[in-house]
Amino acid sequence: MSIDHLSRPGRSPGFPTLFYNQFGVAVTDQWLVIGGQRFLIDELHDLTRARGPVTSPTRTAIAAGCATLAISAVVPFVFSAPAAWAIAALTAAAALGVMVWSCRRWPATFQMWADYRSRPTLLFETCDEQRFGQVRRALIRALEHRRRGYLA
Repeated sequence: MSIDHLSRPGRSPGFPTLFYNQFGVAVTDQWLVIGGQRFLIDELHDLTRARGPVTSPTRTAIAAGCATLAISAVVPFVFSAPAAWAIAALTAAAALGVMVWSCRRWPATFQMWADYRSRPTLLFETCDEQRFGQVRRALIRALEHRRRGYLA
């Protein structure tokens, strides 16, 4: 079976090449469309990725966990009993567990930035690392597609 009948991307006159189209995000060789906002691919420069800020629940869990760890580190020295050491160890383990759980439950977002019309612009943001990677790769393919001269 031959695939000679298929054309290369960008060879169909009048039709944009679609690189990604899911969950309200579409990437073509001409446009990046995210939640109703449209960005011209030709005007995107210096594509970068970043991590967003730590979420409020995660910050709270980390602060409370650090306070609990500090207190549980002092308690065994004050009481000098084997039970105090055991309780402090269990408390510290629970505090660390809650801190790790909150970091996994409410992770920092993945962000994609670019200079759009000479201004730094947040193009896309999500907590889903896989979706972020798919959109980023599609956008990179679209940018490369335009640079190679496959103009529709």
